[in-house]
Amino acid sequence: MVLKRSSARVFGLFLLIFSALPVFAQTDQERAEALFKEGYTHYQQRYGAVAITPLEKAAKLGHAEAAYWVGEILRKRYTYMTAEAEQFYRQAAEGGEVYAMLRLGQKGKMCGTLRDCDYDREEWLDRAVEFALPKAEAGDTEAMMAVALAAGIGGDRDEGFEWVKRAAENGHAFAQYWLATGLLDQREMGFYWTEEGRREDIIKWLRTSAKQGYPPAMRKLAVKLREQGQFEEGRYWIEKMAETDHYNALVEAGVQIMMGPDIGEIMSPTISYHFEKPRPVEGAAILLAVHREKGKDEPLELIEYYQDYLTPEIMAEAKERSKELLVDTPIIYYLPKFGL
Repeated sequence: MVLKRSSARVFGLFLLIFSALPVFAQTDQERAEALFKEGYTHYQQRYGAVAITPLEKAAKLGHAEAAYWVGEILRKRYTYMTAEAEQFYRQAAEGGEVYAMLRLGQKGKMCGTLRDCDYDREEWLDRAVEFALPKAEAGDTEAMMAVALAAGIGGDRDEGFEWVKRAAENGHAFAQYWLATGLLDQREMGFYWTEEGRREDIIKWLRTSAKQGYPPAMRKLAVKLREQGQFEEGRYWIEKMAETDHYNALVEAGVQIMMGPDIGEIMSPTISYHFEKPRPVEGAAILLAVHREKGKDEPLELIEYYQDYLTPEIMAEAKERSKELLVDTPIIYYLPKFGL
């Protein structure tokens, strides 16, 4: 009888341990994801020194993408690949993070002046393509962008262009933005019979990206429309920019809404969207909210430009309204995953 009770206790203990194991594993996974989100938000706010701590903790819990971002922060800190950065890139790459494979496949200044990286870059580039190409061919737009980057690193700019275009055609908002601003505009890739045709495509892709809610595309589109005299649609996108969480878009929207048509006289006629009238309370409130959240002087300096038009009553109302704006909304910069 004693043996039976003892066996029952042991069996019960084993059940308790084994039933608890998945809970612990899931808890670690959830914790890693929460730490990653915290760190990634700080990174997008350009607080790399703050972001690295939660990202390192997430990486230690096995989060591959967190390891990639730690590698990015360390590489940017020293402007080249350090042994510590390489370690995190390797962890991310082994965990299936294709952008880490691409970093390890880069040449040039990545390894510093001594070029002392001791890994096979071609091998990593091949691994990135082997990993991403089947997904890209199956319609995965993120994989298409990875294949495009791999082609660019490998020196085939035309193939890279085609993959970016394919990702854009399949709805990837950043691909649409990059196709318009980087490849068609800055690099003038792709064949067009006329420059007008090129400009039309730039506007088309910016508009497509903006409609998906990508704030950098909204901002660039508004500028292009203004330059072409399409002020009505340009004003529409300024208003949409005021609803985003993108620092540059919010600041631009705030000053345009605040000054309205006066911006032409106060700053420059070339940057006016020809708003019907200034809305100083609404615009100043946006700028004050951005200042509150970011602590940067730029929004206050823009308000100073317009101080002759801002009565104490207007500013009091703007300050009160600003308390309701951007609450619990991190102001970010939309930094690309595979930037410089």
